[in-house]
Amino acid sequence: MKKLVLLLALITIQFGFSQETAEAIDKENRKCLENAMPTTLGSVKCEKEATASWQKLMDETLQQLKKHPKTASVNLLFDSQTHWLKFQKADLAFYAAFYHKQYEGGTMTMAAVATHEKQQFRKRTLYLLEFLEVLNEE
Repeated sequence: MKKLVLLLALITIQFGFSQETAEAIDKENRKCLENAMPTTLGSVKCEKEATASWQKLMDETLQQLKKHPKTASVNLLFDSQTHWLKFQKADLAFYAAFYHKQYEGGTMTMAAVATHEKQQFRKRTLYLLEFLEVLNEE
């Protein structure tokens, strides 16, 4: 019984940590962007740092889902993730090509692409965190 309570506490703490981490990433990103203005390259750097943080949180969330005993299918989860990564790369390539033409290859292209990539990882991570939250509530 003690082991079960300890396990539940650990899972709850990990999920709470993930939510706090997500909020902290957004907060740090906003602060960085405020300090980087008006330079485009500074904004790109901020977005890339936030993207790296979202990727890290996504990877941690996937590992937690993988270890969760109530995950419906770890194989399907990772199949979904593999397909999402392929989509993400193709979508980002299209987005980059589109804005490369719109901004005639200027630094605004880099800023637009960096922001879009960050949003992709942010959205996917929050999506995965929802599953973890449901599993942790059961």
